[in-house]
Amino acid sequence: MPNLFRTPDGHAWKASDEIPLTLADGTKISGIWAGSAMEEKLDWWLRPFGNQLAQSEVISEIAVKADDTKEMIWGAAPPGARLFFVLEAMAPGKNYRLAKMVTTAATPAQVAYFRHERFSLLGELSPDGSPGKIAPLLPPPPLPKTQGELF
Repeated sequence: MPNLFRTPDGHAWKASDEIPLTLADGTKISGIWAGSAMEEKLDWWLRPFGNQLAQSEVISEIAVKADDTKEMIWGAAPPGARLFFVLEAMAPGKNYRLAKMVTTAATPAQVAYFRHERFSLLGELSPDGSPGKIAPLLPPPPLPKTQGELF
């Protein structure tokens, strides 16, 4: 799962942050980033009453924690790309809504570079509320492995 993202102003956002979001009709809203939702199960995530698909501000970079070394690896986002979040209905007695970042299966090049199987679904909401997808940038080739101790 992507762990951080950066907006063009340089602000880095992480899980547990209150993320400014926009609904398809242009309504500004916010949600507490609390995990992820798989694109393959998006209909299931949106089925509960009150759950909505929202988008982030324009982003510039995304960071993913590598499965093998746990290092945070940053990659550039395409121009104009936004992240999608499932904004859950407000729970009784709460004054906030949880937001799950929508992820998709990583491409082979992303798996090689980020060393993780999932990546953020990028795009912009269509007026009808559906996700208009944007293809991710091709990541740079992975760095060569560091040489171990020789003696």
